[in-house]
Amino acid sequence: MTAGRARLLYIFPVALNLRAHWADRVRVAAQHYDVHVAVPFEESLQGLDLGRVTLHDMPLRRGAPSPLAEFALLRRIFSLVRDVRPNLVHAVTIRPVIYGGIAARLLHVPAAVFSVTGLGFLFDREQPLARFLRPFAERALRFVFAHPSALVIFENQDDRDELVAHHVVGSDQGLVFVGGGLDLEQFSFSPEPPSAEPLVILPSRLIAAKGVREFVEAARRLKAAGVRARFALVGDIDEAHPDLIERGDLDAWAREGVVECRGWCEDMAEVIRSAAIVCLPSYYREGAPRALIEAAAIGRPAVTTDWIGCRDVVVDGETGLLVPARDVEALAAALRRLIEDRALREHMGEAARFRAEDHFSNALAIERMFSAYSALLPTS
Repeated sequence: MTAGRARLLYIFPVALNLRAHWADRVRVAAQHYDVHVAVPFEESLQGLDLGRVTLHDMPLRRGAPSPLAEFALLRRIFSLVRDVRPNLVHAVTIRPVIYGGIAARLLHVPAAVFSVTGLGFLFDREQPLARFLRPFAERALRFVFAHPSALVIFENQDDRDELVAHHVVGSDQGLVFVGGGLDLEQFSFSPEPPSAEPLVILPSRLIAAKGVREFVEAARRLKAAGVRARFALVGDIDEAHPDLIERGDLDAWAREGVVECRGWCEDMAEVIRSAAIVCLPSYYREGAPRALIEAAAIGRPAVTTDWIGCRDVVVDGETGLLVPARDVEALAAALRRLIEDRALREHMGEAARFRAEDHFSNALAIERMFSAYSALLPTS
């Protein structure tokens, strides 16, 4: 460890999470601390420059939990924390928070930051396996959050309120920072392009709980009613998720002509700039949906659900429209309102950009991060 510099260990669930959401913060942290990053070595890490950072392969694979695999993962994280001997562990998402937090407590790591970017699968009330595992997860989180020098950060108020209600986190514990920071130059404001048929996009992993089927049905109804617009799904099938949209469904929708199925797009800023409206009719346990934040930064109004995480990003009637989850009729009506009123779209898009500048910038996220580290590591 460099003399006088604290050592940080980040734990991330997937490489894309690091690349898309945390790279800028990790890069800045590496200028002030000795930084180690535990993350699955995946293709998306290729070409990623994080500065002077030590990477450690971490087999945090997604999919249904396996007891043997989870125990092996816990042992791997425990060994890594013991070997790296960090002054602070910063774990991101529920599994890294639980396993990294257990290791941090048992190995007496001086400080910890736990970023709860959504409660995800374990707190999905509709999944039988999740209902079975949730009590164990809650007990583990109570133990983790009882670390004597820790900060818990949530991305939406609902997640914090739920864990407070279940006595997982104290009523005086946990901060809410909506969103993880965005490069507002990369996602710069851009006027809507001229088009006789405005483009409406749903940018998301293709799982049912993201509201994909509701979006397709709303598009079908609007086209049948003669509304002139194009609709596109932008994202990959999530093969690891039990609620995935099947390839056959996508092929059928494409043949019908109801939506375009574009698949994964690397340059999301350019995709959003080509659109008039961003739609995310989710009823998934979101943290703070990145797609909605990116839309706001570029100046696009959003139609999304009055749902956990989504309502923390979009201000109803100001930066977009909120509709009830799973309500196709309300979704179609909200989309039609914006499709047919370009002036309203432009007004909301401008308001969304102002909100992004005030709440979602990288500079703000980095400032919050260093404030947390300074409070926990006053001598760093």
